[in-house]
This record gives sequence, C-alpha cells and structure tokens, in this order.
Amino acid sequence: MTYANHIKHRAEGGYILIASLLMLLVLTFLAIGMYHSFTEQELMAANTKEKSRAFQMAQSTLEYGEYLLQNDTNGNSIPQSSSCTAVITTPTICTNAVSIASPTATKPMTLTNGMVYSTMTNSPTISTTGGSSSSYYAYPQVYLRYLGLSTDGLGQVYQVTALGYGGNSNAVAVVQSTYELTTNTKNLGGL
Repeated sequence: MTYANHIKHRAEGGYILIASLLMLLVLTFLAIGMYHSFTEQELMAANTKEKSRAFQMAQSTLEYGEYLLQNDTNGNSIPQSSSCTAVITTPTICTNAVSIASPTATKPMTLTNGMVYSTMTNSPTISTTGGSSSSYYAYPQVYLRYLGLSTDGLGQVYQVTALGYGGNSNAVAVVQSTYELTTNTKNLGGL
C-alpha cells in the first residue's frame, strides 16, 4: 500500500465517523421533540376534558335553575329579595345583578351571591386536591335574577347564571340563560 492510498483510507474513515455522530445527534433531537410534543398533546387533552366536565356541570346547574323557576307554582314558593349580596342558602329570586368573583391564588372563582347547588341527585364527589376523574373541585352555584315583564306583558323574564367546576380550580365554566316564564310554559320532559 502506498502512502497516498493510506492517507486516503484514513480520511474516508474519519468522515464516516463524523457523519454518523451528526446523524445520531439529529435523531436524538427528533426523539426529544417528539417526546415534548406528545407530552404537550396529552396535557391539552386533559385540560379539554376538564373544561368539558366543568361546562357540563354548569349546564346541568343552569337547567336546575330553570327547573326551579318553572315549578314555582303561582310565583310564590321561591322567595324574592332585593339585596342578594351574600351567598344564598336556599333558592331565591333576586333583583340585583350576580357578582362573579375572579379567582386568586388561594380562592377559586365564585358567584359571590349565588346558591351552592349541593342537593343534586347523584351528588358529585368534591375534592379540592383534584386527581380523580370522577371528582369535582367544588359544588356548582346558581343565581336566579328577575329582569321584569316580557315585552308583550304576558310573561316574566329571568336571568339564570350557573357556575361549575371540573377536577381543579382552573377548569371552571360560567353559563347564563334568559328564561321567560309564561302561563303557557310546559315541561316536555315528562312525555
């Protein structure tokens, strides 16, 4: 073997080693990127699930508020108040606006003058530490507000506001509806 062939052989061997190390480095970065992407997608799916659970709880609480209004025979069984400023312990129709307290580091979002709805059938498991997919961070709340007579004067208009939590304090949903109660209101759920 001549000296020139020997040098050429060494140069080729060094090039393959460097190319292999670069390919290994690229594959390592790809693997790390895929791992982080998978982790982010998993977290987003979990957050979406909790937001959905919070929305479902708020929606069912809103329907409970509408149910209370609909079954208020002659408009007399639910007391009315013009000063609903603190937490309500029984269903009350208020004439003042609902107050929604923003969350802080130590306190979750609340309807500061809403009624805690803890008497639902199949009461949810409440756990402020989260963790379980079958537990909720807090009981939902509902607020009933009388807005006045309908434009045709035949019905009463109410605003129903409900707040529900998912499994942690960050998964919260607030829903609201305007509900008109007339003498022609019928419950179609019993058909």
